[in-house]
Formats: sequence, structure tokens, C-alpha cells
Amino acid sequence: MRSVNKDFSAPPLALQKGFEEIKNNLMEKKSDHQFDHRIYNNAVKDELKILYHKKCAYCESMLSFDSFTIEHYRPKKGSYSYYWLGYEWSNLLPVCKKCNNSKGDRFPVEAPSKVLPHSKNKKRVASPLLLSNGDLDTEAMKANHSYLLDEKPYLLHPEIDEPKAFLRLKSNGEMSNLIEQKSNSYGYNRAIFTIRLTNLNRDVLVWKRRKIINDLENSLKRKTILLLKYIIQKEDQNHLEWGIKLAFFDLFESIEYQFEDEQEYTFTAWWTWNNIKTILFEPVSKNNKEIESLLEYALKLYLES
Repeated sequence: MRSVNKDFSAPPLALQKGFEEIKNNLMEKKSDHQFDHRIYNNAVKDELKILYHKKCAYCESMLSFDSFTIEHYRPKKGSYSYYWLGYEWSNLLPVCKKCNNSKGDRFPVEAPSKVLPHSKNKKRVASPLLLSNGDLDTEAMKANHSYLLDEKPYLLHPEIDEPKAFLRLKSNGEMSNLIEQKSNSYGYNRAIFTIRLTNLNRDVLVWKRRKIINDLENSLKRKTILLLKYIIQKEDQNHLEWGIKLAFFDLFESIEYQFEDEQEYTFTAWWTWNNIKTILFEPVSKNNKEIESLLEYALKLYLES
């Protein structure tokens, strides 16, 4: 999962036009409105492909033609229907069918669905905010508006939230919470619910993330062995630095390249790079202080280059 910058005030023109044409029917029928999938499919898919680099908004798997579906962050139907957001640009995400099927129409929030009369506590949003003339308040329909955010959704929104602030990756490829429950229970629950709702730890994803780490670890091992052989032959400092650059710089560059936007599973590569000493260096050095120091020195040279 990665953050994405979407301009909520600039929906595709076809989406905007389609919404205007069906708005009256939507407000009259509410959750019984027959949603026209063509409006948010045809008008939105091409735009979302560009914004998300053809990847699922939740798991970051590449989306094929068959697996690409438009997900409503807040469900348009179900137990809690946000019907008025069915065509809202900030509520539409590109996801794979597995993430979509896992989430379904579930949308848990911290705010209770009911509160006592005259209570100051927030509650789940049950209807749209209207202007004085009775029309929809389109600003309050945007996913980052306080009217919606006040219900405190548990599911992370990649266009509002920074997943790196909530999620972490275990060395076995599993996603986990970065925030501890004692320090921030709401942030903790957001991480846990996001993982569960979209099934980010399904077997195939864990395997793919673990394979990225394993491949990098094996590559680092091979390069370390080659460098150690080189050191035996070349003892002066100049040759040592040249050997380090030859051995490791392309590997470091490849890790950084893997968390560029267009790559799959950028979170895995980003987390590995930012925790490289524990995820890669420790398994390779196996408590050998000389090898550990050599790897840290190689990283220092790379960061300074």
C-alpha cells in the first residue's frame, strides 16, 4: 500500500457529467438507486490506471484487465450505505478482485452507529450534508472532509493517509501494525483493520513480499563472498573502496528502484531499504562483526556518493 496524490476537485469530466444526470434519481431512491456502473467504470478506469500505475490501491499487485475493479472506499450499498458517494471521485479506488471481495461492503468506524440523545459523541454518518437550498454539499462529499472523517474510519485511505505511518513489514513477508495499541489505540486499530479487511496477509502476497526479501538477501550474500575474496587480493584502501562500489552499489540502486511508484510492492522495497541493517545485513553477517562493519561501510559510501 502506498500513498497517492489525487486532486479531489478535478474528477474526470465524464464522471462529473454522469453524476449530474442521475443525481436527482440518486437522492430520491437513495440506496435503492440502480447504480450505473458505466459511469464510474468507463470514466474512471483510465484516470486511476495513471494515478496508481496500474496497481491495486491496497495490495499493490499489478491489475490485469480481468482483475481490475472499481472499489467504493465507503460502500454505496450494504448495512451502512453511503449511497450519495457512489459516484464521488475521492471515494473510488482501483483494486484487484481479491482485495475487493475480501472487503465487500464492510466499513468499520470508531464512532458508534448510535448515541444517546443530546450526546456530544460523534456517530456514524448516515446521510449526506445538504446546502441551504437542499442541494448536496459537494465539499462534504470529499473523503478528506471533516464531516466524513469525524466518524473515524478504520480502513486506511491511500489518497488521504500515509500507509508508512501505520504499517510495517515483518522479515517473513507479513504485514503488521507499526503503531502500538498503548500509544495510539485508534492508529493501531486502523492498521489491524486495514490488513484484515483487505486480507493483505493472504498467502500469495506474503510469499511475493518474502521472495523480494529473499532475493535481495541472496544477492547480498553472493556479493559479500566475492568482496571478501577481493579483499584478500587487494589490501590498500583505494582498492577496497573501488571493490565495495563494484560489489554493492548496483544492489543498493536496485532496491531504491524497486520502491519507485511504477514498481509492484513498493512498500516491501521501501521498508527493506529503511531497515536494511536488520532485514539484510544481520542475516548475511550472522553476528560476524567484521562482515557487519564492512556492509555498514558499503552503505555509508553509497549514501555519501
